[in-house]
Amino acid sequence: MTIHSPGRRLRWWLLLLLLVNLGLMLPRLLTGFQEESPARTPSPAEPFPTVERRASGDPSAQKNALVEVLEGFIAYLQSHPRLSQAERVESLVRSLNRSVAVLEATGQATRGSAAIFKFPLRRMAEELSELDPKAMQTLSKHFSEQGYRNGGESWTFDSLEEVLYQLVFHDRDYIEPALAMQIMAWEVKGQKEPIWSALGPERDEDQTKADTIRQIFSGYASTRSGHVQMTRALHVLDPETLQGCAWAELGYGTGKIFEAVREAVGPQGSIVGVELGSGYEELIERLSRHPSLNWGPITLVRGSQDDCGLPAESVDLVHETGIHVGMGSPETLERRTIPWLQSVKRAMRPGAIMVLDDFGSPSIDRVRLVMARAGLEEVRVEFFPTTRTDRTQPDFVAAFRKPAEEGPHPPDRKNH
Repeated sequence: MTIHSPGRRLRWWLLLLLLVNLGLMLPRLLTGFQEESPARTPSPAEPFPTVERRASGDPSAQKNALVEVLEGFIAYLQSHPRLSQAERVESLVRSLNRSVAVLEATGQATRGSAAIFKFPLRRMAEELSELDPKAMQTLSKHFSEQGYRNGGESWTFDSLEEVLYQLVFHDRDYIEPALAMQIMAWEVKGQKEPIWSALGPERDEDQTKADTIRQIFSGYASTRSGHVQMTRALHVLDPETLQGCAWAELGYGTGKIFEAVREAVGPQGSIVGVELGSGYEELIERLSRHPSLNWGPITLVRGSQDDCGLPAESVDLVHETGIHVGMGSPETLERRTIPWLQSVKRAMRPGAIMVLDDFGSPSIDRVRLVMARAGLEEVRVEFFPTTRTDRTQPDFVAAFRKPAEEGPHPPDRKNH
């Protein structure tokens, strides 16, 4: 008779359990090793990596993965003349499949934050449709010629975005598509200096083309975002007083608010846009040629750091978003901000309103101090709730008035 001690039986059970665990872990270890293996460097004829990596739900990881696709498309455009049609089709199919893998692995909210990539992804889908409609059919569940299908409203193209898309990808007199997308890739990665270096001689003359490209790809250069700005402004304005008025938009950028302003002021009203660089004027002049943009006539004015450039007593309402009026050192405020605000005040008719929408930066106390220093009196401040954890100050929109007693009453707006 054989006697087994409890200690020996325990050792046998532990050994058996260890072997079972090793058997379960071995496939994971092998898979992990494969996933960590670096993708081979693509050749000019194969600008997209062939190694598929599982996308993370982390927004930054998702954007990094899409930047890789974007940079592959840039390489594709640069090597385009050397590729056969079959090689171009293969590269485009691979890049779009990779994009689907990244986007489908994330939630709807995270997917919406990646909508900045809708411009280049649409161009890939558009080119594949032109080269090989049959190949495009294999992706029709996820893509159409108009871009990514399943991204929600943020992935659709509104009227302004459609015109901007045509400008960036089909108007080479304005910019080369590869350069525009390279600016976008650098922006997403936070690399500012290469953007200015890539512009060459334009850097000294006008840096605004890069800024307009960044705005186009930011997701905020849209008719939708312009209407959001107007909705916020109407919290401190009476809509009935806007019909027929002269509206000045300080820092008009891509013109995203112009449609909403035209609806507010009506056909008898006038719109004036103020910016610093010539690149903005060129952009708006190109965009305004498209009849699909319901802007009506717009006057563009070149301002400066300490003077808005508007004629005296020429406007009934001044609106700005994102200029952050009141930021800076005391020396900057005295040397630039106050003179600039006083030039805005001179351009306002007595009783005219200036609306500041800077998302709570600087604080309302700082804004009140600066506006009082410029001689503008507070009319109304509207605070907005926010769920952003990084915000240290309340979000608000504020309206200030030029005192009516400083001059005669404004002329009848119907005569503008």
